[in-house]
Formats: sequence, structure tokens, C-alpha cells
Amino acid sequence: MANDQIRSLASLDNVISSSRVLNLNKIYKLHRLSADHSAKPLFSNSLLNRSILLKHRLRESERNQFADGRSVATKILLPLDTMELKLGAQYLFVGQRDFEDRLCEILEEKVVNLGGDIVILNLLDSIPSLDSYLLREFLTRGGIKPADCYLENGIGDRKHVQQFVLDEITSLAKMSLGPGADDERIRTLRDKLLSPEAATVTDNLRISLQMEKPEYRQGLFFWKAILFYKWQIKRIIPVSGKVFREMRRIHSVEFTRSSDRIKIETMRNTIAYKFSLLCDEVDKIQSIYDTAYNEFIYNSNPLKFREFLISSPVLFKKLGESFNDVGHIVNFWKFRPKKGHSVAVTLEVLTSTLAELETMPNIKTPERKRA
Repeated sequence: MANDQIRSLASLDNVISSSRVLNLNKIYKLHRLSADHSAKPLFSNSLLNRSILLKHRLRESERNQFADGRSVATKILLPLDTMELKLGAQYLFVGQRDFEDRLCEILEEKVVNLGGDIVILNLLDSIPSLDSYLLREFLTRGGIKPADCYLENGIGDRKHVQQFVLDEITSLAKMSLGPGADDERIRTLRDKLLSPEAATVTDNLRISLQMEKPEYRQGLFFWKAILFYKWQIKRIIPVSGKVFREMRRIHSVEFTRSSDRIKIETMRNTIAYKFSLLCDEVDKIQSIYDTAYNEFIYNSNPLKFREFLISSPVLFKKLGESFNDVGHIVNFWKFRPKKGHSVAVTLEVLTSTLAELETMPNIKTPERKRA
């Protein structure tokens, strides 16, 4: 493993869970003496249960390992020493061409003994984020209930997102019951919609939407998952403006040639343009939901909301991938190496930082037509 990869691996030891990282090794260090951690592990294989999972944007050289044309994969890092990450790690991607054979080889285990763990890995690979709120929702849906220590990170944020989801669903409950409904009936329907059994206990709503039970069940689940991203979007938009103001102000402390200044300005413009395309994609998907929801709530027109629920799995995946790129840019900039509040850096640091951001989102800048 290269030195920069080892440094990057060691830095992950400060992270437990985020949209990009699920650090089971850190959870193991913190909770290995807990009876609950031992009794209800996320993975049955002990080495896998000490791994680090990472949502990784594939490089061009890595994409030929997949047959589905994906741009993001779930990377499994298996530390050579769980207590000292600087020693490096073996890694593989979930879903790569020889995934199961490679996993068995690294873990020195037969595939028949890893069946349940492979199911969980494929589930985690199917969602665009490793955020603890989404993980809990998807694992519960799959009947997987690990110890709370695996999903407790970000519990403060969970309260806020749950309140946001609660408010959205309360409005729909009020509309469904009509203007004469009392608060108790509204609370009862709201709680049913929030429960894991929502699809089976809100059949009247399903009938009014003219949906079959499987698509209704799936639609309700992904609707609530999309609401998580709607809440995240509200939080990150004010921060993104600050990031780009800082990006415009940062400069090199060294003498720069005209060609260097042009290169830096070109990179800044490219990053800003790609970022705007990502934000446009996020806005487009969010507006599909907002239009459908408002038509249902305020105009009693269920058609668009029905269409939204049917397409919600696809919309969730697209929204998650685009939003994660937005979040990745913001967080990369926020946690870049810096001294105090200085906006002056070396030319090498400035160009390498901008180059990393320029290639981060998987969006090709459209070629501009000549006049």
C-alpha cells in the first residue's frame, strides 16, 4: 500500500460513521468488551466485523472490475493490524468481478459460511450512503438488527431528521383524513405511516392512491428515505456558499507565473461549473417530490404523488449519488489542511487541492459549441 494511502487509512481512525464511512474497526475498539457488541454483531465473520467500509469513487483504472458501469463502489478495507492502521490493509470492492472468491481468499473462509455476511454487504452496497440514520432504516427493512453501538453515531442529528420527517408525514395524515379529523386520529395515522409496518396499516391511503401492495410498501419506504436527503440539503446549502467564497479567496504565498494563475482560475471555474450541475440535478429530483407532495396535500390530486412513490427507488439512488458528491466537495474543503484562518497556501498545496476537487464529481463538462 502506498504512503499516501496509509496516511489516508490512518486518518479514518478518527471517523466512526458518515455518509462515506462505516468504521467497524473503531466500533470494535470502543465496544469490544460490551456483551451487546459480541452477542449482536453486524457481520458474523470476526475479521469482516472489524473492517472499514468506504463509499469510494472509482478511478478509471478500477472501473473495468465491474460489469455494471458504476462510478461509485463500496470498498472493504481489512486492516493488517486492527490496533495499528498505519501497517496498512487489504481491500476489495463489493460487487467486483471476482468478489466472492476474493472475499473467501482474504478471510480464509468458505462461501457457504459467508452467505449472511455477503447479503448484508450487498445491501450496504445498494444504498448511496453509510449514514447511520439510513443504515438503521435499510437494515431494519431487511430484518437485520445489530447492536445499537453500530448505529448510534449521529444520534443528535437523528432527532432533527426524525422531526423533519414527522412534520412532512403529519401534513399528509391531515390531508388523508380530511378537515374534520381530530388531533388524535391524525397522530394515530402519522404514527402508522412512520412505523416499519406502515404499508400494512394504512391500506385506505394505498387504495386512494390506486397502488398495488408491493409497490405501495416500497414507495412508502423510499419516500421516507428521500426525506432524509431533503433534510440534508437544507443543512448543506448555506455551507456550500461559504466554501466557494473561500475557494475564490485562497491564493498562493509564492510568486506565480501567468500560466499558473490561468491554470488555477480554470480549475476554480471548472469546479464551480461541475458543482452547479450537481446542484441542478439535486434540485431537479427534489422538485419532482415537492410538486407531487404539494399536488396531493393542497389540491387533493393523488396522481403525481402516486407516480413519485412508484419511481421513488430510482429517485432515491440518483438523489443520493448527486447529493453525496455535493457533500463530498464541501467536506473535503472544510477539512483540508490549513493553518488558522489563513487563506494563503503554497502553490503545490493549492493546485493539488483544486485538482482533487476538479476530478471528484463524476460529471463530464459538456463541450461548448463554437459560435
